[in-house]
Amino acid sequence: MGPLAVVTVDPDGRVLTFSRSAEELLGHRRLDVLGRTLGELIVPARLRDGADDPLRPLYDACAGPDGEGCRELPARHADGSEFPADLVVTPVPGGGYTVVVAPLSPRVDVRRQSEWFHRALVGRSPVVTMVFDPDGRWRWSSPAAVRLHGSGPPTTDVAASIVHPDDLTTIRALFGAALNAPGPGTGPLDRDSETVEVRLRPPGSNGREWRCYALTVQNLTDEPAVEGIAIYAIDVTRAVDAERREQLHSARIDTLIGSLRDGILVEDSDRRAVTANAALPRVIGSSVPVERIIGEHTVELLPPTELFADPAGLRDETLRLLEQGQPATGTEFTLTDGRVIVRDYAPIHFDGSVAGHLWVLRDVTDQATIRRGLEERNRALAEVAQLKTEFVSAASHELRTPLTSIATFSQMLAEEPDAPSDQRHIALEAIARNANRTLRIVDDLLTLAGLEGGTLPLTLRAVHLPDVVAEAVEAFADAAERAGVTVDLAENVTGPMLRVDPGRFRQAVEALLTIVATAHAGTRLDVRVTFAASHWTVRVGSPSALAAGDHLFTTGDRGAGNALSFLIARAIVSRHGGQLATPRGGQTDAFAITLPVRPNLPESEA
Repeated sequence: MGPLAVVTVDPDGRVLTFSRSAEELLGHRRLDVLGRTLGELIVPARLRDGADDPLRPLYDACAGPDGEGCRELPARHADGSEFPADLVVTPVPGGGYTVVVAPLSPRVDVRRQSEWFHRALVGRSPVVTMVFDPDGRWRWSSPAAVRLHGSGPPTTDVAASIVHPDDLTTIRALFGAALNAPGPGTGPLDRDSETVEVRLRPPGSNGREWRCYALTVQNLTDEPAVEGIAIYAIDVTRAVDAERREQLHSARIDTLIGSLRDGILVEDSDRRAVTANAALPRVIGSSVPVERIIGEHTVELLPPTELFADPAGLRDETLRLLEQGQPATGTEFTLTDGRVIVRDYAPIHFDGSVAGHLWVLRDVTDQATIRRGLEERNRALAEVAQLKTEFVSAASHELRTPLTSIATFSQMLAEEPDAPSDQRHIALEAIARNANRTLRIVDDLLTLAGLEGGTLPLTLRAVHLPDVVAEAVEAFADAAERAGVTVDLAENVTGPMLRVDPGRFRQAVEALLTIVATAHAGTRLDVRVTFAASHWTVRVGSPSALAAGDHLFTTGDRGAGNALSFLIARAIVSRHGGQLATPRGGQTDAFAITLPVRPNLPESEA
């Protein structure tokens, strides 16, 4: 057999490549034929039958079940001579065809050439190939098969020595199924043949090592060159071992992830879920089963707008992490059900790029509640400490001023018993006035003690809270005029009735108005009443912030008694089951009374 001419053409049959052997066999120079139609070059004119491309039937045959086109015809040399040739056309991935032109010698049978060609390929192939007659008698083995079963025929005893006992029945069943199957002339059964994994024992293993082979049995009795049953086996031990190791590793990872109480989500580079554990939906409060999440875009099945209280913040933080491509931990988010979760992120790198994303989500509601409670308690303790200091100073001033006045005028009366009557009258009036002031301070202290100790009863009745606040603002009108302030009341709001002691609650609001008016003399005071989330809120403040170093609870003429008034107001609010938040220096915040709507207060509060 002479050289084979190998030529590649585009889908229209025009020459793309022209091998050196093609130049030798066909006599054309490569540069002269590139872009020309191959059929016009090698098919004699008498055989073209007027066709534009006489090789088109071979190209079209590649789309058939055999996947190639074959034809024996005279091939034309560049000098005009002809020689018998076998043309084989196979498709090229992406479009186009490979054309092999093989010269045929008149003295050698074409079938024998084909047999030698294929035997040469099989002889150097690692694939174990054996051919049996339909009655089961062995006919031929490839070199790879001989290396497996030895130089003699693969008898029953030999088969039993190299095939795992559990796989002998499988091989016999495949052989019987192939024997009863129609031959290749009726359809592409070579692509439909079943492939199974069997265990074979190579020579020299001493019975200790079984290797895994992918085995296929095909009925080639209608194939003239074979006329038998062919068995093909490929050693896939390494691939199977690698697959099993990967499966074992995946099983361990899945078990580990599945046992975690934290939510785990692994996404690919397109943000489709690859792995997720059963804890994930529970942690984020989703009803979507984890099975539905796998393979889907998580933002579609787990929409942030339905699960997170701040979906915009979640989106921005997620985009920032994906853009940075760096691990991040401890980002807190609040869910729509009020729970708090912490999310950790780690990019999954492979081959120098980000191939996926790992998200870990933990429910830290209890820890967050404890932490926030401690923070609030620390803030409250700091406020109480500051308030205690200011209260002691204010209370001592409140008591010292009238007591000093009483002591001074009493001493004057004692030292000057013959003082004029008008002076004695002034002194006695001062003593009485300061005694009454002292009594009021003592009454306030007793009221505070009674409120905080629970011994002072409340007279509760159902009221519309904005009405009570309006009464307090009206009662404060004279004090507001003296302080040079105006009060802006916004209380046009609807809400449920609330059980309070109207007198005590008005006292609390008036006390807060007095404190704010003292700190912001000559300005406007704002009073706002709102209802939301089952809570009434009353805010008392001023649009202007406190000056640096200034205090709400000051001593002296401008603010004496404010600390005591605040403590009484806070005790009244606390007895009603509410909370009183204080403004913070340098801010435009206000006092805020928050009262929950409850059907009844405990009997002990009445």
